[in-house]
Amino acid sequence: MMEIFENSCNEGCMPKPTIRRSGNHHPNLWSDDFIQSLSSPYGDSSYSKHREILINELHAIFSTQKEEFSLLERISFVDVLQRLGINRYFQEEINMALDYIHKYWNHNIIGDLNMTALGFRILRVNRYVVSSDVFQKFKGEGGQFSGFGSSHVDEKLAIMLNLYKASELDFLDEKILKEARDFAFSYLQQAMEQYDDVKEKENPLLMEIEYSLKYAWRTRVPRWEAWNFIQIFRKQSCNGSFVKNIYKIPNTYSQKLLELAILDFNILQAQHQSEMKLISTWWKHSSVIQLDFFRHRHIEFYFWWDCSIFEPEYSTTRIGLAKFLTTLSLIDDIYDTYGTIDELRPFTTALIRWDISMIDNLPDYMKTSFQFTHEIHKEIASEAERKHGPFVHKYIQSCWKSYISAYMQEAEWIASNHKPGFDEYLINGVISAGMRITMIYALLLTNAPLSDEIMEKLDIPSSRLQALVSLTTRLLDDIKDFEDEKARGETASSIECYIKDNPSSTTEDALNYVTNHIESCVQELNQEFLKPSDIPDYCRKVYFNGGIRGIFFLFKDVDGFTFSHQKEIRDAITKILMEPIMP
Repeated sequence: MMEIFENSCNEGCMPKPTIRRSGNHHPNLWSDDFIQSLSSPYGDSSYSKHREILINELHAIFSTQKEEFSLLERISFVDVLQRLGINRYFQEEINMALDYIHKYWNHNIIGDLNMTALGFRILRVNRYVVSSDVFQKFKGEGGQFSGFGSSHVDEKLAIMLNLYKASELDFLDEKILKEARDFAFSYLQQAMEQYDDVKEKENPLLMEIEYSLKYAWRTRVPRWEAWNFIQIFRKQSCNGSFVKNIYKIPNTYSQKLLELAILDFNILQAQHQSEMKLISTWWKHSSVIQLDFFRHRHIEFYFWWDCSIFEPEYSTTRIGLAKFLTTLSLIDDIYDTYGTIDELRPFTTALIRWDISMIDNLPDYMKTSFQFTHEIHKEIASEAERKHGPFVHKYIQSCWKSYISAYMQEAEWIASNHKPGFDEYLINGVISAGMRITMIYALLLTNAPLSDEIMEKLDIPSSRLQALVSLTTRLLDDIKDFEDEKARGETASSIECYIKDNPSSTTEDALNYVTNHIESCVQELNQEFLKPSDIPDYCRKVYFNGGIRGIFFLFKDVDGFTFSHQKEIRDAITKILMEPIMP
């Protein structure tokens, strides 16, 4: 879509039309009136007091019964607590259970396929060193896996599900887990095709399989995982066979765990609604609300980080990032579509230097955008310095300069109709993807301790984790958006650039190449996230849950920011942020 404006000129001259491209983005979906109307009773202190009572009761039960727990019960205990999103209340008990499981693992007592898959997954996801070679003994001919014995069909389904979920935690060069995933996925997919009846699919085992096949581990942001698992765990209490096959949790625990999970979810949702109201009020009074050429997605940006780091102590991070990412969305759409190249050159210099005098002769929309962005930038920089010290400024300045410069490079390519080669494109594209600056700001907004030494390990060029997050985001964004971007006149994407380098290739070839590249990145990211490291756990959690899972979740079907009116995105926002789970 093109928009044409007339430039002003002196009397007697003919005005020159300014042609502006437009993304034709849909407007904000969440009015301030609607957001302010949200109301939850769970903000009342009585609910928090009841939560404390439940936590203490569960602590007491565990302390009296822990010695009676079997190996399977301990594995299930850790898994259920983590997936329900209430593990932060029971970290001591979880650590004791994990040490017990690991002791069995080291003594090779975990024997059958089901227990091996369960043990492997729960240990690896909690960063214990375990080898995937244990699955070699179950591998048969032609990619088949054995170890089911005379299992009932439901038991076999449960074993295959556990094998599939274990295989998702693969590292680079773990061929056995890739084979296990292909085998288990195919088996489960074929099995699910036999269940057409809606009532049959309400079986919690089938619910679990359907959810796992639809949402790979890389997409399961913690808040979405908790919501879905609460539905499954609620169903399992009425189905003894499911408890036996998947989650062997003593009855003294299961009902209280479910009650606590629902209560905790709703209490946190009430807090998140309060934060969302603050963001909506800020947006309502912002200076850029009348600029309609860019994506108004403040609620979606908040949702991204609410799903990823939901705990109360990350409130400042969620609110700050919702504001900051709104400025990045504005800048993105100015460079990609709305700004002309002659406007963008001085605008770029002004942004890098934060020199307002350089935009005196620029259009009003640029002056407004500059002032709005600068205000949020100063607010976040001041907060980061207050929390962590003056050393933060060198990271803020470095990532901001490289980010804006990368956008200017892409604007130059668009203006000259230049299509770079694949490697040239990626060098710039991993920066313009915006994940370096987003992750740096996310870390600096946390209350957790940070030092110059920690930040050096997490920033470019020393951080492999940062490089992978940026590369994966760029490639994932490209395979979802390249057709829309091409229609808007943006000729550079990894798909188009790959085809340029390989003239005989098709779009399908390019998509396959990029998809395989993403898969390799994910395997390496698994390793960066799950291996022992001197990088603090909370930092890795911010990177993996926010930077990777959040992006994969919101880009699972489409670009969930550009097309947030899609039903799945809107429904997810409603479930997580607006509707309490019924007890």
